[in-house]
Amino acid sequence: MGCTTTDDDKCPLASSLVDTASITELAQDQHPLFTAQIFKVSADCDIEKYDHTVSSSLDIEFTATRPSTGGPDGFDAPYFVAVTLGNRILSKHEYTAHFSFDPGATTASLSESRDSPTVHMEKGKQPYDYAVLVGFQLTHAQLQYNRTVGRYPK
Repeated sequence: MGCTTTDDDKCPLASSLVDTASITELAQDQHPLFTAQIFKVSADCDIEKYDHTVSSSLDIEFTATRPSTGGPDGFDAPYFVAVTLGNRILSKHEYTAHFSFDPGATTASLSESRDSPTVHMEKGKQPYDYAVLVGFQLTHAQLQYNRTVGRYPK
């Protein structure tokens, strides 16, 4: 018998990683064409006590901005959902968030729902020992940019 819960004390932690929570695409002149951020990650989970498994349903909220001078009407940003135990990545899946800007708009919002892979809990581990992490799949240059400008690029 399983149970579905939103009890944060029992479910795996669901969050975004600071260094990968934003993605910025730069133009040739190094001015941002757009920036997207993972705004919020929330989850509930399904715990199968007798099978020793847990899976999470995620709701991910994104925001994107582009300069007031214009820019692309839309863009795709790759992101991942990973399940971890301590420093080990147990699984990682990649997805694409598609952002569309209304004519003249400088911001866009997007919500997506994803299911994490089912985790077969190791002996002696509880669901809350695991984490479900969400982040943008960045190039090395984008990661360095994030580390230079900080969590909230301007």
